[in-house]
Amino acid sequence: MFGGTDKGTKVYIETFGCTANLGDERRLRVMLRRSGYELVSDETQADIVIVNTCTVVQRTELNVLRRIEELRERGKEVVVAGCMAAAQPELLRAKFGDVKLITPAEVQRLPLDFELDGVIGIVNIANGCVGNCTYCIVKRARGKLRSYETHEIVRAVENLVHRGAKEIRLTAQDCSAYGLDRGGCSGSSSRDRSRLPSLLSEVTAVPGDFKMRVGMMNPFTLLDILDETLDAFEHEKVFKFFHVPVQSGSDSVLRDMKRPYSVEDFKEIARSIRRKFKDCVLCTDFIIGFPTETEEDFQQSLELLKELKPEKVNITRFSPRPGTEAAKLKDLLEREKKRRSRIFAETYHKIALEKNQELVGAVKEVLVTEEGVKGGVIARDAAYRTIVLKERLPLGMKLTVKIVGAKSTYLVATPAA
Repeated sequence: MFGGTDKGTKVYIETFGCTANLGDERRLRVMLRRSGYELVSDETQADIVIVNTCTVVQRTELNVLRRIEELRERGKEVVVAGCMAAAQPELLRAKFGDVKLITPAEVQRLPLDFELDGVIGIVNIANGCVGNCTYCIVKRARGKLRSYETHEIVRAVENLVHRGAKEIRLTAQDCSAYGLDRGGCSGSSSRDRSRLPSLLSEVTAVPGDFKMRVGMMNPFTLLDILDETLDAFEHEKVFKFFHVPVQSGSDSVLRDMKRPYSVEDFKEIARSIRRKFKDCVLCTDFIIGFPTETEEDFQQSLELLKELKPEKVNITRFSPRPGTEAAKLKDLLEREKKRRSRIFAETYHKIALEKNQELVGAVKEVLVTEEGVKGGVIARDAAYRTIVLKERLPLGMKLTVKIVGAKSTYLVATPAA
């Protein structure tokens, strides 16, 4: 892959962006080890640094370019992987000359085998998407949907569980699009065996003590399999965590974004989830300041936030991405986008804090999944809430905790007596 580099060469991988990118990194790690390269955990030890890039928004793009420049100034040989390698090769070559690139398409040709990190395993179930959103550069980077065969995914999960995985993250650009490229047609029968509900049933049947988090599901691919998907989520191995990005509370803006669903469609999805699961986390995304978003459109997004009160919200200020339809539109003033984003974020954090404060005093069963950045550990309850414990506990441990504190983005707990 690196053009004849000697075996034993030390490689460091640094990843920006989403869980799917992390999954790609873990596949690269397996391939590199098998090819004789030595993976190191510190860039200072590395002969080669692979920067696994994200370019979903302009700020991330600038951070990635700055990082590549910094590494090259330190004399490192840099290989650029990820979305920028596919969507913006001209930009990379203009800035860095004949830089080596690894596109996501090249990674997809590797075996579906992933390195385990702690007790968390990531499995990519598909690459690309079926959407044509006017603001999104990821389609240029990832292309059309390509779903992996169910038996490949099941085998990858089995391997991770065998090696000690306690949390499995199924990821894709759109998990509920899974199978649409392999005969699972939109609007098809609920008995269709090639869509996400069937895949979840196959994965939960894998022997072992583990929990599974399902990644982002777009409303327009989730709608026609909603009931079957919710049935599959009933399994005790599946976290009751639903990431369904709405992007705007205005039907007019959704049309301009080419998001083929209505605000009412999203509301029905949210209501269905909460009817089915009394204890769950609804996560959604909003893009603030899309070029055609008026003040009235913004207020509709704000009202949707207040009405549905999602437990987790990812807020992104619109930034034009090269080669997209929305980049041709007249952008809003940056100060206006910042104003709307600030109001939206303040409203969300108030809602999230109030909802989390209601959980103080509750007793919950949790799974310890990660070491905390500032010490202690991070655990997850059945709805995948982030729960911080100050105690140093073994990863993979299950225990009963009492919630003793709440922030807008996480809960604080102690082991129950």
